[in-house]
Amino acid sequence: MSLTNTIHFRNLRGDLFGGLTAAIVSLPLALAFSVASGAGPVAGLYGAVCVGFFAALLVRQR
Repeated sequence: MSLTNTIHFRNLRGDLFGGLTAAIVSLPLALAFSVASGAGPVAGLYGAVCVGFFAALLVRQR
């Protein structure tokens, strides 16, 4: 079992569009949650970027 994903360049276009779509959805949501919790918008941006990075790194594709 591999800990990280392997990169295939034949999937690059789909990966880029998927990442862009996830960013469009997750960043405003992260900002709203962080402001509502009182942490401030910068904390939400850092949280969204960190979660997105680790999800992309560790989620296994089939």
